[in-house]
This record gives sequence, structure tokens and C-alpha cells, in this order.
Amino acid sequence: MDITFSANNFEEVRRLPIIPSSIDGVATPWGNEEFETIGQGTLNLIGLKGLRTMTIDSFFPMREYSFAKDKRMGNEYVDFFNKWRAKRVPLRLIITINDSKEWLNMACTIENFTYGLDRSGDIPYSLEIKEFRFVKVK
Repeated sequence: MDITFSANNFEEVRRLPIIPSSIDGVATPWGNEEFETIGQGTLNLIGLKGLRTMTIDSFFPMREYSFAKDKRMGNEYVDFFNKWRAKRVPLRLIITINDSKEWLNMACTIENFTYGLDRSGDIPYSLEIKEFRFVKVK
């Protein structure tokens, strides 16, 4: 599995060095609405698809690990996410699985980026991601 973030149509790309042991899932809400009627009780009106969300928790290494998929130091990843959030540019998240088969490819925003330092000097982090839809003007 590979997890890659691209900014500004691949102007800058970061492949996460340490893949989390699992990805809890992609939440896919739907904007359904319930309402009460006089004669039929509760009805469910099918709405439109909401924005997908997910969270990635792992760590950015501050030294070389043989199992890391990318050899950059952790602060470069922190700088990448902070830079593009400050520019208010959506990122593209691409997750590939076996034989580079694409599992997820979506434009997204980083809703929350929490990071710190652990005792070994690495940077544990949590990325809360939300789908970004480009506005279509007709």
C-alpha cells in the first residue's frame, strides 16, 4: 500500500513514509432527511451525497528506517502540510494497493493536522481529511 499527497497538480508530492497498520475507513455520509407525516408516519427523503472523510494516524520519522517508503525527514512532511494549508490549496490523496491498483483518489482538504514529538524523536501525527469538490460553473 502507498499513500501519496499531491499539491497543485503534482507541483509537490509527498509519499507517506510509514503506512498505518490499518485505515479505519472512509466515511461516506448521505444527506437524507427524515420528516413526520400525518398519515404515513416517518418518511426518509433521499438527499445528495455528502463529503467523504477519513483520518490517517502514523508517524514521520526523524531518522532513517529500513521500512520507510520515503527517506525524507519528518519535518519536511510537517512543512508540506502546513505550507499548502496556509495557501488554501486542496491536496489530492491517492491510495494504491496491490500492484499499484488505485483504491482511493480524491481531492481533499486537511481539516485538522495534529503532530508532536515522541521519546525517540519521531513525529507522531493525525491527519483528518475531508473531500473537496471543485465548483463547476456552467
